[in-house]
Amino acid sequence: MLRVRSSIRRKLIFATLTPLCVAILLCWLIGSLLITDRVFRQAQRKVVSDLNLARKVYQDEINHLASIVRVAGLTPTMADHLVSGRQPLPEQALKQLLQSEHLSFLNIIDNSGAVHYRTANPQQHGDNLNDDPLVARALKGELTGGAVIYSPERLTTENPGLAEKAQTPVKTTPRARAVTHKSEQRGLMLVAAAPLLTSDGRVTGALQAGFMLNGDSRVVDTITRIVYESEGGGAATVFLGDVRIATNVRDAAGDRATGTLMSGEVARVVLSLGKPWNDRAFVLNNWFISAYEPICDPSGGVIGALYVGMPEQPLLDLRTNLNLIFAGVLLFVALIGITLSTWIGSRLAQPVRVLADAARRMAAGEPVEPVVVRSDDEIGLLADEFNTMTREVSTLNQTLELKVAERTGQLEEKSRELLAAQQELAKSERLAGLGLLAAGVAHEINNPLAVIRGNAELLQTSIPGDSEDREEVDAIVEEAIRIGRIVNNLRVFSRSGLQRVSRFSLGGLLDGILDQIGHQIPLERYRVERNYWGKDVTLSGDEDQLRQVFTNLVINGLQAMPEGGELYVDAALECDGERVCVTVRDQGVGIRPEDMEKLFTPFFSTKVRGTGLGLAVSYGIVCDHGGEIKAVSSYGNGAVFTVRLPLLQGLRGATPTQQ
Repeated sequence: MLRVRSSIRRKLIFATLTPLCVAILLCWLIGSLLITDRVFRQAQRKVVSDLNLARKVYQDEINHLASIVRVAGLTPTMADHLVSGRQPLPEQALKQLLQSEHLSFLNIIDNSGAVHYRTANPQQHGDNLNDDPLVARALKGELTGGAVIYSPERLTTENPGLAEKAQTPVKTTPRARAVTHKSEQRGLMLVAAAPLLTSDGRVTGALQAGFMLNGDSRVVDTITRIVYESEGGGAATVFLGDVRIATNVRDAAGDRATGTLMSGEVARVVLSLGKPWNDRAFVLNNWFISAYEPICDPSGGVIGALYVGMPEQPLLDLRTNLNLIFAGVLLFVALIGITLSTWIGSRLAQPVRVLADAARRMAAGEPVEPVVVRSDDEIGLLADEFNTMTREVSTLNQTLELKVAERTGQLEEKSRELLAAQQELAKSERLAGLGLLAAGVAHEINNPLAVIRGNAELLQTSIPGDSEDREEVDAIVEEAIRIGRIVNNLRVFSRSGLQRVSRFSLGGLLDGILDQIGHQIPLERYRVERNYWGKDVTLSGDEDQLRQVFTNLVINGLQAMPEGGELYVDAALECDGERVCVTVRDQGVGIRPEDMEKLFTPFFSTKVRGTGLGLAVSYGIVCDHGGEIKAVSSYGNGAVFTVRLPLLQGLRGATPTQQ
């Protein structure tokens, strides 16, 4: 049969290119990993630096707001108005300041903390803001500012249009935490407060101003413009809780993704733990190299987050380009290697082909001339060895016939051994047939045996008990009974399948056996533990045959304890509820290890007058029921016999009966 052959030239090319390609691949892999790691680390450091700039922009907004109220508060008109009321309140100037600085509200508060005048909502005044920490500090003479969350009611009080503007519908976002509210109605406010001082430096009240970040993109656009120079280079977001209220992150439609949610993994770290996040994160619908830090209110509680990040895709594109460059280099080097390896392989393969042709002629029985290879390498050495082999082959041919004759003799010897083995096998088959015949003969013995036994018993009754012949007649009856028991066991053992199937109580069957066993064995020396009480099981099977099995096991257990002891009988359903397990355990001498394998073999018995068929018959009955019987014993410590039977499994050769 022809087999696929591979040219040595191809093997040389493969052997040359494989180490080269492996080396290039390793360099490619290591270089790609190092460069990619360096690029991503550098990008992460840049994002952290960008977050610092974003924080400065955010803080500058608060400082700018603080400077507005500080400069406006330097005008003595408002302080004098609060002290004496003689100076009119500069309402027009306040409204102009509110509009020019795009403030959401601007309030004058007296020294008791009550709102004296609301520029954005003049009708609402008089409410007390002492619980506002920024106002409280301003009334103590401090210039303060920070981020505060206002409820919808507070927004309406400060400016009637703020509550509607603050409403941000919450949108379902991949990888975000589950939320129950459909919209965010609170407002994240940047608030500043400055004290109003009289000419002699007394604090007569405070000037409070703020603007709402909800839907206001000025802060995030300023961050993007300063940090990234263009919106496509990165994104910035202000979160109220985990809801984007101001962002230039774009959704699939190209709109600002206001109302989308923060990634759940990031929210757990930034919002729940109050820690910054510097790592890649899933933003809206893509991965970004991201940096987050919590936004806290004046009391230190986390109320939101500030985010900057750049998309990961450009870095992935850069990695792809590097991989393509390395792949091109690998391909170019491989082409050069293939060319050189082909040339070198052709030079090396020529003398090998000469040797192959000489070997072919030798195999065909043709005369072979010495092969001449002019090279001082392994191929030249192979040619010399081939020439030596050619000379030795002619010598070996002379001894070949002797070897053939020797092997022929060995083959004849093996044939004789095989014939003997076949004869032994035929003898074994004949012995098996004789065993089957013995079972049939035992069946036929039963009828004449019954006649013998009956006549012997009649003779026994006719001879007085004190007669000299009575002992011989008693021996005849006893041996006839024993032969009948052996024949009956042979009949049961040779019978296949079941005779009658019915449903019966297993507990009732065991009770009947244990109640009647005293007629066969005196129970004064024994204590029988019926552990199956309270666990009765209804079983399908041949009740008479199973009675024979369990009776045999109980009798064996009692006979194994000639000096008395405890016999434990238990029955319980197995875990699957489809099989029942019956256990009989004695405290006898146990079974020797060498007898365990022969325990269920016909005609094997450890008893002096045992037939050796009891356990063999029991084994056949249990197998016919689709079950199994096992024995476990440690010599000197008793034995445990376990019978496992199916509850409802169909039985082979069974005839159903009515119970």
